[in-house]
Amino acid sequence: MGRLQLLDCTLREAPIDNLMWGEMNIHKMIHGLEMANVDIIECGFLKNADYIKGSTSFQRVEDIIPFLKNKKKGKTYVALVDYGRYDLKYLSEYDRRSIDAIRVCFKKNEIGLVLDYAAQIRAKGYQVCVQHVDTMGFFDEEIIDFIEKVNEFKPLAYSVVDTFGAMYEEDMLHYTGLADQYLSKDILLGFHAHNNLMLADANAQSYINKMSAHRDVVVDASLFGCGRSAGNAHTELIAQFINKKHEEKYNIDELLDLIDTVIASAQEVTSWGYSIPYFIAGIYNAHTFNVKQLLKRHNIKSKDLRGIIELLDDVQKKKYDYALLEKLYVEYFDNPVADALALEKLSNTFKNRNILLLAPGKSVAAEKEHIQKFIDEKKTMVIAVNNVISGYQLDYIFYSSTNRYNLRKFQECAPETKVIVTSNIQGAIEEDTTVVNYSSLIKFGWVNLDSSAILLLRLLIRCGVEGVYVAGLDGYRSAGDTFYKNDLETGVEDKDRQELTRENTEMIADIVQTNPEFEIHFITQSEYSKALE
Repeated sequence: MGRLQLLDCTLREAPIDNLMWGEMNIHKMIHGLEMANVDIIECGFLKNADYIKGSTSFQRVEDIIPFLKNKKKGKTYVALVDYGRYDLKYLSEYDRRSIDAIRVCFKKNEIGLVLDYAAQIRAKGYQVCVQHVDTMGFFDEEIIDFIEKVNEFKPLAYSVVDTFGAMYEEDMLHYTGLADQYLSKDILLGFHAHNNLMLADANAQSYINKMSAHRDVVVDASLFGCGRSAGNAHTELIAQFINKKHEEKYNIDELLDLIDTVIASAQEVTSWGYSIPYFIAGIYNAHTFNVKQLLKRHNIKSKDLRGIIELLDDVQKKKYDYALLEKLYVEYFDNPVADALALEKLSNTFKNRNILLLAPGKSVAAEKEHIQKFIDEKKTMVIAVNNVISGYQLDYIFYSSTNRYNLRKFQECAPETKVIVTSNIQGAIEEDTTVVNYSSLIKFGWVNLDSSAILLLRLLIRCGVEGVYVAGLDGYRSAGDTFYKNDLETGVEDKDRQELTRENTEMIADIVQTNPEFEIHFITQSEYSKALE
């Protein structure tokens, strides 16, 4: 049986801003992993940015020395660098006081350059490990060719990496088996998993069973699966598996203490773990940044998220081209219609009328008397935004959200109220509904580019309307303080509410600047009134 080693990468993988663990927690983590008898401890990243105390994103190995004052014999201490993102001018000669080895990860287009870079690291006295990002993105022939060069270079370790958590067991066995077949037996074979499909621990255990019987191996894991997005294999689970099925060597109590203290404090400022969006990223072997960008559009459904990711080709899935995602988002939902007659009809209806855009903010209830008096005095035509707003006689309701449109059947609405929908609305559309082109109302440049109120303003401009009064468009405030009915809340976090308000303000300002003949008058207090200044 080969030697089986466990590498803990919690200090590097955590989704904490700037990896700001705090000095005490870094000390606790390293000491606790030593006491748990973890074989290889990854202390963090090496990056070009100046070091900030309390972070595990280090610029120089000297920054790590304070945490390694009592290095434990038999343990290997490492840090990771992204090829091309760390200038080796910052790397001092190895003197045993800091880390012992440096792990170098690289992308497919860097495969011909990384070993020269690794050689410069080794020339300074450090052991070197190499691992390519997204092993599944390489052809078998490319992997074999690279491993042959790795054999000549003789690093400490070479690892297979499931970057996007897309490997099923047969995939893991294929790639690790390929590496096992061609990699010299005196080089550690490693495996690093992500948990998008909830298979990180199962794959890691299967890998251990298959490979450790005949060669030295290392498996990466993090405490409580702590890692960006869906997280990683769990150090405590893998350690217990090794103890139970292979060799009693790890102190589980020490790992549990770290989870109860250090990991618990991390959970106060961040989160990670399995979710449906990360599951979708795993299905398509796609970068989670694509998923996160699409999730900023708070009206997106999981099935639609999947549909948009599916439109990306294999290369695009690994990148994060936000402009492309915007384009595909609009194309995915758009269902073009010939709306010239609809626009003409609306133009004739709106002509020479005072129009009130009525949004479902708190003020439509709090200032109802004021709004109703305004409607009566101005004899306005009232167009509600995305909702049947109770307590008002509505002439039209404008929908650009399928979810909101589908709620209409559960709401009381006067039969004479007419409905306008954009062509992205999915499902059956009722008869006598006016349908207008969704994409014609979109302007790129913002994440939430299809905000309903913004689309309605653009529709009014297309219909030749010269101005509009606005009520109830208060702006996104804290939960329970945004909509006149709490059941309209969408579960948006406070920080995202601020971003939505900022973007809507920018889009209203853009409408005013590009259409100076179009006047907007807020008759209730609104966060967006600053757009008119």
